Amino acid sequence: MDFGNKRLTLADVQLPVQGAPAVTIHKEGPLPSVADLLAEAPHVWVQCGDLEAAWSSLNRHTEDVLAAGGLLTNAEGALLCIHRLGHWDLPKGKVEPGEDWPTAAAREVHEECGVPLPIVGAPFATTYHVYGQGHDKMKVTHWFRMTPAAGTDTVALTPQTEEGITEVRWALPEEVAQLEADAFGNISRLMSAWRANR
Repeated sequence: MDFGNKRLTLADVQLPVQGAPAVTIHKEGPLPSVADLLAEAPHVWVQCGDLEAAWSSLNRHTEDVLAAGGLLTNAEGALLCIHRLGHWDLPKGKVEPGEDWPTAAAREVHEECGVPLPIVGAPFATTYHVYGQGHDKMKVTHWFRMTPAAGTDTVALTPQTEEGITEVRWALPEEVAQLEADAFGNISRLMSAWRANR
């Protein structure tokens, strides 16, 4: 999960990963908050024997904010990307009452990018981001693969400026690789995973 530009990993084993994270072995008792765990290092890997118990312990510090987003890929193999608040991003947003994940994801792509409602495919990933003044919110975002509705590939893209979006563009895989450096951690990793699993 992400916390600003920092990253926390919960796992039941220690695996070699890029960036040499600080490793904490958690045996029992409550976990401190994400902010406290990441106070001294940009990436902390918490190795725990019971992942479910560790997650519950960590999650007691935050309130979930449910969101959904899309990795919309066109016929040329380009990914729909947005530029929001100074960073490259992917379209996503909060789930409204009564919505399911796929419906919310399609609606957000439509609203943020001006494209007709896309066709929602398989789930792609779930990301977690802790934020808020008191670090008390955890955005849980379910991501889906998407394709444009028939006959809509050439529709003009329109950024939802009231959401801080200044640009919407299709990016081919090699262009997405360049955008990753100017995206937040979760989004950069999603873009990289999309390139590896097209």
